[in-house]
Amino acid sequence: MAVAKNGILERARKISKEQYGGIKKVVLAYSGGLDSNAVGSLLSQIGMQVITVSIDMGQKDKHREKPPFSSKHVFVDAKNEFWEAIKRGIKANCMHEGHFNSGGLSRPVIAKALVDVAKKEGADAIAHGSSGIGNDQLRMENSLRVLGPQFRVLAPVRDWDLHREEELEYLKAQKIPFDAKKTHKYSMDENMWARTIRQGMLVDENTMPSEDMFEWTAGPLEAPKKKEYVEIEFQNGVPVGACLKVENKEVVHETKDVVGLLNKIGGRHGIGRIDAVDDKIVGLKAREIYECPAAVLLSVAHRELERLTLTASELEVKNSIDHKWNRLVYYGGWHTRLRRYLDAFIDESQRAVDGKITLGMHSGSCIVVGRKSPHALYDARLGSREKGGVWDQKEVRHFAKLYGLQDTIAYMIVD
Repeated sequence: MAVAKNGILERARKISKEQYGGIKKVVLAYSGGLDSNAVGSLLSQIGMQVITVSIDMGQKDKHREKPPFSSKHVFVDAKNEFWEAIKRGIKANCMHEGHFNSGGLSRPVIAKALVDVAKKEGADAIAHGSSGIGNDQLRMENSLRVLGPQFRVLAPVRDWDLHREEELEYLKAQKIPFDAKKTHKYSMDENMWARTIRQGMLVDENTMPSEDMFEWTAGPLEAPKKKEYVEIEFQNGVPVGACLKVENKEVVHETKDVVGLLNKIGGRHGIGRIDAVDDKIVGLKAREIYECPAAVLLSVAHRELERLTLTASELEVKNSIDHKWNRLVYYGGWHTRLRRYLDAFIDESQRAVDGKITLGMHSGSCIVVGRKSPHALYDARLGSREKGGVWDQKEVRHFAKLYGLQDTIAYMIVD
């Protein structure tokens, strides 16, 4: 253990002389996890004054207490800023490669909080705990260089080539408190939008996740037997309220804390478990598991409301813009002019996306069971073949004869 302890420290000292020279005061993004504890302690041991910053983004563990290696600890409540980013994501139907882009939305908010503290404290540098494998390193550093170009950016996990096993041994030797049992099994990142589980035992793509990994979502045997219903209200594409209903459609709970309610009720029905292999920007593939009940429910509801209120042509273009927006944010392009241009189109498209969508939840699934909007393009009288319908289907006869005429002629000529 002493060998591992000294080895990691000596490596940090040697590389820091080459790469981190002249840095006296550093602001560190502190989550209370394995990497941020190891990095903070090592930075302190090589002679830097470490100011730790914990950022509240709606996660369970806030980490308000100052760790032993920190000269000063700052707690930042960034829930409102993060909610603003989430709202942009909802309007853009923020699904990318099978998950809900939690890192792409959250890292720019974290970066802004770090830059604000660094300016106030007169720091020389800002450090984060991202590795050289994932996308967060690029999301963080893009944002930090835009918002605080005067600060040097440190990524010790990557720069010092730190490994989880040696970090664990080092922290045990330093007697720095952390959840060693959970940390040994996997790494976890949490905010109000999603809970992400990675590394550890999940590196093996065939290892089934154990039930104790999940905190937000119930397993199939634990989910309620009865269906529940939730009605979500949107204004200009943004969720503004939700109410929980039982089978007789009686309202049992109503709130404006939409994400909080949906995470709770969606989670107890097992909604929002995702096991995905992601493409990393550096060219690697990595497996990650997500818990995101609210994100799933809001995505289903928002997409349905768009289908109800936007024309076919608008939906076609909107889907293309959404894809570009989500890819850009996923790859760390939050602070770009292109995102602002895309936002302008998306905002304009959402002017008609007002209304309420009702979802039924049961045994890990959700289904749309009700929809209403003052801007709905759906008219039951036009689409009905029952008596009282106002659509005269005979008028389509000549249209049907001409529809696709050019393609028909081309096919006959070639073949």
